[in-house]
Amino acid sequence: MKRSALHFGRQDGQAVIIVVVAMSLLLIGALGLAIDGGQMYAHRQMAQAAADAAAQAGIMSIFDGTNATSAHPFGTGTPPIASSACTTTDLRTPCVYARDNGFGGTTSDTVTLSYPTTVSGVTLSAVSVPALAVTVQRTLQTGLIRFVGAGATTTITAKATAGLVGTVSGNCVYVLDPSAQNAFQATNGATVALSGCALTIDSSNADAATVSGASTVTATAISITGGASISGGGSMTPAPTTGVAATADPFASVAAPAVGACNYNNYSKGSGTWPITPGVYCGGISLHNGAIGNFSTGTYIINGGGISFAAGSVTGSGVMFYLTGTNASDGAVSISNGETVTLSAETSGPYMGILFFERITTTSSVTFNGGATMLLTGTLYFPSTSILFSNGANTTAQTAIVAKQVAFTGGTKIIYDPTGLKTGLFSKSVALVQ
Repeated sequence: MKRSALHFGRQDGQAVIIVVVAMSLLLIGALGLAIDGGQMYAHRQMAQAAADAAAQAGIMSIFDGTNATSAHPFGTGTPPIASSACTTTDLRTPCVYARDNGFGGTTSDTVTLSYPTTVSGVTLSAVSVPALAVTVQRTLQTGLIRFVGAGATTTITAKATAGLVGTVSGNCVYVLDPSAQNAFQATNGATVALSGCALTIDSSNADAATVSGASTVTATAISITGGASISGGGSMTPAPTTGVAATADPFASVAAPAVGACNYNNYSKGSGTWPITPGVYCGGISLHNGAIGNFSTGTYIINGGGISFAAGSVTGSGVMFYLTGTNASDGAVSISNGETVTLSAETSGPYMGILFFERITTTSSVTFNGGATMLLTGTLYFPSTSILFSNGANTTAQTAIVAKQVAFTGGTKIIYDPTGLKTGLFSKSVALVQ
């Protein structure tokens, strides 16, 4: 009996040891969970901040167009654009911002860039690259929790998506003069058809709009700050809404390009085919007598003298003409005498969608006349100048007009740009969307 009692006593002692060991492991696990869990939480918060910063910096670069013009481009090419990982010395904007926020400088981190075209619950702008997603991962060494069965490493992950969001303007013709009589005119049998878009007239004059001589104006809506004079069989459809608040210049915040030294002086060409390159044209550009002008992609600064195209043809894709000068007659544009013009605006950058850009005080007018055939894709932006379409001049491309005054004496059809990309008429901003 004594031997049996001694045997049971030794088992009781072993149980106490097992309980002590178990409690020790439990305490070590709890301590490890607190220490390692705190470390993982802190790193995850830092990773999220890095992903947010990288995504926002990247989408701002896309917004400004510097993602394509930088020495270290990203998000370029034809969508869908493949995802890519940053290297530890990567100089692409989002990679730099991730690294500046503590992630991507060592091989224990992975920073990945991707370009989603849709984001659930968010309306993105209809651009080729509407969003940038940045995923940040870091591999951490675990501590005490590995004694209770956890692995030697763990991975934390954070993701941020920034996008371009905005709305497209429903207007395709803006008449900005605040007080003039006849700020908008359609006379002598003019047919003005605004296909899918609206007309807005800022003049507070009682005769801000004049439609006469069997002329017709059709649009999705017609808004006038002042009033309208419709006579001689003329019509506006639908009936204009008068007394409305003036509509702001949609390009008022766009900065004019810098004007450098002259690359060309009084550029004038007659019969023949002429390749024309971007630059500063002092004294203007004149193409006449059957001249064929082929404009390369880029920005053309016309410093004095204006633009004159007549009796020939002109083509150019991804171009912008900025008109400036110091004389009262500077800034004029004349397209006439059966000229065939096929021009489209830049598709990215600060001047996206602006085909002609003028913002100077001038007495000149912009004239499209004499049967000119025009495919002008983009906005004709002349906030201090009058535009006249006459004698059969016509444009059938996706065009918008933003001008001080506008007059039509011939048939003109303007087609709405529902994306806002070709005319630049959409409000665009950047935001973290996910």
